[in-house]
Amino acid sequence: MKTVTSRPDGRFYGLNPDFDSLVHRIIEHLDKEKLSELKKDFHTRLRITQAHPEKAELVEDLWDFFYDWCVFDQRNLDTAHGFSQAEKANWEGLKAANMRGIFTVQKIAESSVKLKELYSGKSITIPTTSASEFFGISKGDLVECRILALKTEGKEKDVATLVRRPSYHPVEVHDYIKKKVRQFKKAEDFSTYQTWLWLLVGMYLKHRIYTHMPIDKIYDDNSRI
Repeated sequence: MKTVTSRPDGRFYGLNPDFDSLVHRIIEHLDKEKLSELKKDFHTRLRITQAHPEKAELVEDLWDFFYDWCVFDQRNLDTAHGFSQAEKANWEGLKAANMRGIFTVQKIAESSVKLKELYSGKSITIPTTSASEFFGISKGDLVECRILALKTEGKEKDVATLVRRPSYHPVEVHDYIKKKVRQFKKAEDFSTYQTWLWLLVGMYLKHRIYTHMPIDKIYDDNSRI
């Protein structure tokens, strides 16, 4: 899919050019009223207010999370018009290639990071450019992210790129997160697991917004902060 070169808002969304193109397709396709409804729904799912955070980086991350949800979870592009056949094929490929979950950092190398998804147990390597988004992390850290599996000659590899920046979760809440994932695995409830991941993103954002709040008051399924 071609990257959009003319951006009225001057923004490049996420880390992947194809994802950025899809986001601008959504912006073109949906009117302001529909986008407003989607934003309200998204914030409700994350249990955060619609007021923008003060920090610019937080605002950008919030937009990237929102459009990730619009593109891959809401599938707003399935009803979009004006796609070429090549673009349609690429969109179908991206739908099939994306994977989202909670990953533990298994290995950090000079040009890559090896991750293992907690629910599926699948290991994946994030190479070169995308690996720079893991600056400052350590082996054993937990991150939530969406990845796009890379393919060679039509065959899927254990290598992927990031769609957007991951959400990072402090060691103090690792036991809580791992316990939740074990519960979903035991129940074989992948759908609810995927829905809960957005609640976890909301906790991550609130931890960055309300830095004065005890972390155990934020990372709680019943928290109303």
